[in-house]
Amino acid sequence: MPSAPAPTRHRRRFTPTQLWGGLLAMATAISLLLFLDRYLGRLANDRAGEWLRVLIEESTGTFTAALLVPVMVWAVRRWPPFGARWKTHLPLQLLIAMAVGFVHTTTTYLLRDLLIASPGVLGAGNYALSPNRYLLALPTGLIVYAVVAALTTVIDRYRGARNRELEAVELRAELTQAQLLALQRQLEPNFMFNTLRTITQLVYANPKAAEEMIARMTALLKHSLASDASHETTLANELRVLDLYLDIMRLRYAERLFVQVDAPPELARAILPRFLLQPLVENALRHGDDPAMTLVAVRVIVRSEGDSLIIRVRDHSRCDDQSPQSVGVVNAAARIAQLYGPGYGLSSERTDEGIEVTVRLPLRMDAA
Repeated sequence: MPSAPAPTRHRRRFTPTQLWGGLLAMATAISLLLFLDRYLGRLANDRAGEWLRVLIEESTGTFTAALLVPVMVWAVRRWPPFGARWKTHLPLQLLIAMAVGFVHTTTTYLLRDLLIASPGVLGAGNYALSPNRYLLALPTGLIVYAVVAALTTVIDRYRGARNRELEAVELRAELTQAQLLALQRQLEPNFMFNTLRTITQLVYANPKAAEEMIARMTALLKHSLASDASHETTLANELRVLDLYLDIMRLRYAERLFVQVDAPPELARAILPRFLLQPLVENALRHGDDPAMTLVAVRVIVRSEGDSLIIRVRDHSRCDDQSPQSVGVVNAAARIAQLYGPGYGLSSERTDEGIEVTVRLPLRMDAA
């Protein structure tokens, strides 16, 4: 069976359009809030006529800062101020913050002169650049840069921790998938070898039965070993596989074989590991194949108990060894542990009738 595709690692990232759109939307919201704060204060002083100037002043300062945010974020990531080389990077970050503040002040006042002073907007002032303007704007620029640096560092560290956590989960999932595939690859040849061994025993003793068994095995392999990435199937499908297997075994045991399957119809859509029932019944037949006994009898009972699906496979044997040593049963136990974890699994005990293997699975129904 082809291996299932490995899970694709992916991280949710925003597109450049989304990032710039969010940044400009935030700048718009901040500039409007600052405008309302100043404009309402001017309304209280009966100076409502200068609203356009106030709006342009707040917008130019805010949007210029927004356009410089990517530069600040890049600088913080390129030279982290809180890393191992902070003694070197921290002074460099201070110089970068001053340079960003210089660019912001220059750009802002040039835009205000272009949009307010030159057109002669009401209340226009003097927007000429001077050393005092740079000095007055420096504290605000440093504070803004520090906030951006702190937010960038916190977000990057959170993202890094989250990505490491996701990678660990994905690696565990890939390991589980690989282990399940390895177990499945081990199971399929084991079943085929056992069946071929049975055919070999019949080739000379009963050629017609051997030929019929080959045909039945072909049908079984087509049905049960079909290419499917899923490790689970429904109880109805498993019972069909079991019927095909028992058709093969009836050719071997003839009238000696008696298998009773007791499964309520309402559990037909119950989910269980693929190719589970066949190795359990095969193990029971191996235990019950006693030449001293007339029948080789096996009973399969499927029930729901609370939120669990219980499968019991009971043979009628005199064997005292109740530990499931066959490859198929050990394989089934390993797959159940991989798929469902603690609380579910396989156990075996000696009863008055014979050996009973009990499988406990989570009770889940196929939605299809």
